[in-house]
Amino acid sequence: MKGIAIAGQTAGEAAWSISVFGLSLVATAMLGYYLITDPGRLTELWEWTRSLNILVQGVIWLLFLPWMIALAIWVAPWALPIRLVLVIGTLGFAAWMLFPWKA
Repeated sequence: MKGIAIAGQTAGEAAWSISVFGLSLVATAMLGYYLITDPGRLTELWEWTRSLNILVQGVIWLLFLPWMIALAIWVAPWALPIRLVLVIGTLGFAAWMLFPWKA
């Protein structure tokens, strides 16, 4: 018996996929919360990240790539509607790519 599987995955792989997807939803929800309630905190987060050692920044970018791209877009000097569309699109694409039940 193979156990529970998602799209041909073993149970361990399925658990990992679901866990990563859940964590990505939490990170996206936190970014969305601050985007709505206190956008200045996102700018502070961007500035704090940029103040770190370049190697640490690289690790952060690798681990949190879609959210870092969203932060980079948010602090860009573009018009607000363009930034909102790009941030939502980036995070929506990341959620779709990490969705574990894709066929």
